[in-house]
Amino acid sequence: MIRVAVIGAGLIGRERIAALSSLALDHKPVQTVGIFDADAEVCKKLAAQHSTTALPSLDAVLDLRPDWVMIALPHDATVQVAKRALDSGSSVLIEKPMGRDLVEAGQLLAYGMDRVRVGLNYRFYRGISTAIRDFKAGRFGEVISVELALGHGCAPGQEKTWKLNDDRAGGGCLIDPGIHLLDLCLQLAPEVTPLGGSSWNGFWNTGIEEEVSLVLKAPGFSISVRISIVAWRSEFFLRINGTEGYGIVTGRNRSYGDQKYIVGPRWGWRTAASQAASEHEVLVDDGRDVFKWEIESLLFGHSADPAWPQCATAPEGFEVMKLVDNCREFLDLRRNYAE
Repeated sequence: MIRVAVIGAGLIGRERIAALSSLALDHKPVQTVGIFDADAEVCKKLAAQHSTTALPSLDAVLDLRPDWVMIALPHDATVQVAKRALDSGSSVLIEKPMGRDLVEAGQLLAYGMDRVRVGLNYRFYRGISTAIRDFKAGRFGEVISVELALGHGCAPGQEKTWKLNDDRAGGGCLIDPGIHLLDLCLQLAPEVTPLGGSSWNGFWNTGIEEEVSLVLKAPGFSISVRISIVAWRSEFFLRINGTEGYGIVTGRNRSYGDQKYIVGPRWGWRTAASQAASEHEVLVDDGRDVFKWEIESLLFGHSADPAWPQCATAPEGFEVMKLVDNCREFLDLRRNYAE
């Protein structure tokens, strides 16, 4: 039986706990041994919902000696809590990002190595993972370009929370949620460097970047990336354009809409009644099990096929943070947050 504790009962912590409960219901050998959150009432309610124990402190979590500790805390608290969990003998899964900057990422890499994993769950969305698999299999021919976009508008009052606080979050949209897109860039190409871009702020006015556009260079093709927390219509978009055809992934879940993956051939309009008629819908998925699939991969192994996603390792998380740092330098954004 794999024993897991969860630290943090916010939005992502709740997703982790629900995913663990779902895996247990599927008769996977996993047990949630306890939950800790600074809000004791929230912690108690969540523990009751999932038939586990609300723990009073971080020390109480570590005293249980769980096999894995899953940490879903504000970015400025993650590194020190992860170090304590590693010192106690547990392995850790930390939510993205791997610290606030490259220094903190390096500390975690050196401290935990193969006992650290990073929650970069966009790898596990069915449409995204299938499109990347097709990309690696050469379905689209020689790749010409890739486009990625991710945007949402936060919520009224969020400027008062840690999420839009420069010091606590470690920056703005480039690191959260943008790190998901940068991780996907590195899934598509081993080397990615910024060639051009711009950043904008002026709505939330908390000192962070609010929208970023980038052009990135990969071996043999280019990647355009747009990330926004001032996008009033939630959006996820991925297009892979090749010499033989294209693949397009749209949506994510909830306000983004279901995730859809379609593929089309080169000059499809020549052999079908219309461009749309030449396209094939590969899948539609509501995306609600993405945390479950990520944890299943972490704890039990997802697939022997390297084309399918695996939970991000510490070295992979560090490489994404290197790309974040390179983009920050290029855009003249703040790079250092560690004390």
